[in-house]
Amino acid sequence: MRSQSPSSHTLMSISHKVLKSSGLLLGLQVIHRSLGIISTLVLARLLTPDHFGIVALVTIALQFFELLVETGNQQYIIQKTDLDDEDLDTAWTLDLLSKSLIALIIIGTSSFVADWFNEPDLTLALAIAALALPIRALKTPGMLRLARQINYRPLFKLSLWQKGISFLTVMTIALIHPTFWAIIAGNLVAAVIFTVGSYRVDDYRPKWSLKKLREQWGFSQWLLLRGIVGFTRSQIDNLMVSRLFGTAQLGGYNLVREVSLLPALSAIIPMSEPLLAAISESKSNPQALAYRIRLSLALMITVLTPITAFIMLYPELIIRVLLGPDWSEFGPLLKPFGLFFFTFCLFALVSDAIIAQGKVKLLFWFDVVSTVAIIIILWLTATGGLEIMAWVRGWLSVATTVALLLILAQQTKFSLRKLLFLCLPTLTGTALAVAATQSLDLSNSHYLVQFLLLGTLHVITAALSIGIIGLLLLKRTEEWGQLRYLVNQARGK
Repeated sequence: MRSQSPSSHTLMSISHKVLKSSGLLLGLQVIHRSLGIISTLVLARLLTPDHFGIVALVTIALQFFELLVETGNQQYIIQKTDLDDEDLDTAWTLDLLSKSLIALIIIGTSSFVADWFNEPDLTLALAIAALALPIRALKTPGMLRLARQINYRPLFKLSLWQKGISFLTVMTIALIHPTFWAIIAGNLVAAVIFTVGSYRVDDYRPKWSLKKLREQWGFSQWLLLRGIVGFTRSQIDNLMVSRLFGTAQLGGYNLVREVSLLPALSAIIPMSEPLLAAISESKSNPQALAYRIRLSLALMITVLTPITAFIMLYPELIIRVLLGPDWSEFGPLLKPFGLFFFTFCLFALVSDAIIAQGKVKLLFWFDVVSTVAIIIILWLTATGGLEIMAWVRGWLSVATTVALLLILAQQTKFSLRKLLFLCLPTLTGTALAVAATQSLDLSNSHYLVQFLLLGTLHVITAALSIGIIGLLLLKRTEEWGQLRYLVNQARGK
């Protein structure tokens, strides 16, 4: 009987754990994002672009300050070969110290940030929102250990409570008093629920310790620097929109970008989280590492390609359905953000694969060079309007992702040729789905009917085509044997 993969029984066991964990995370994020989509649908009809602009500025400012003290504790814990209590306690202590300090700095400088953005409402909003940082840092580090063990069931239960209560908080406040405070209050409640609940789902109780500080800092310093650079790369267009076009335009631009990332943040990125631990397990075996990276990339591209095609085909329709007619002027922005969605997910997976090998310094210098290039190109070419900004940003994200993928291929020898072959069913199936939806004339139908029929046809055509073509073309490959094994395991065979 032909071997199903180049991995051993241990690697198959890891794959099974990854599959189960990914399923839990998918279920969790389906619930999370279902509530999130409902929240967005309601808030987009209650709040104005100015309100969303203030929330975007608060988020940008908090992310920047938080990155200044990012310890990378989850990546550090996951990649360690031997883990003890001192590692967990040091990670917890360092995170709590740094997040508390940065929260005080945010509160003290909130008025200056508000003046810089010319938004007086930012002063109090930023100061209150900053309290979530130390609250989240108080969670038990036992949650990090569970992630290392690829055990996401406790996180699944806790996150259900967190998201449910947070959702009710946002909706209640928004209906009573529709302002940006509803979103800020929901974030604070979510932080409290998760931290308190973490001590109920895991019995590890942290102690104050900095014994492993030097070891963790040696790993984390490059992640910290990379985080700052990565933040600049990811938010530079938002910052430029705020300065060039105003808060209301930022609100529309940022909300449409968030809509483009809904599939990524709701399912694709969380499902790929266990892959980091699995790739880390294989880093001592070059052949198994290359195989696992190639399979992970192929699966990611298989999921991303049909979704990206639908986003870019029907941007105005999607915005009208999700946000309402008041946001129609921002609808065309979703088309270039389809490129951003595709590369956002792929870039995250490729970065995690490089981090799992301990190549954090390499990744940092790549981020520095690519960020400088992005800033220069955006400033020279993309200041003429929101749509120009979105298109230039989208193609720049494609270029940086391709460059990083080539670096990963050179580092791990996973074979781009084999990866392209594995992606042939996806490319063909997506093309057939596009042809099917484009042949359907629904111009006289209600926009909700158009969305449901086109979306259903696209998904069914893509799924069936990819499955059938994959069976015919890939059934003799090692990757197809691995997938068949995982499916049988999931079905209990």
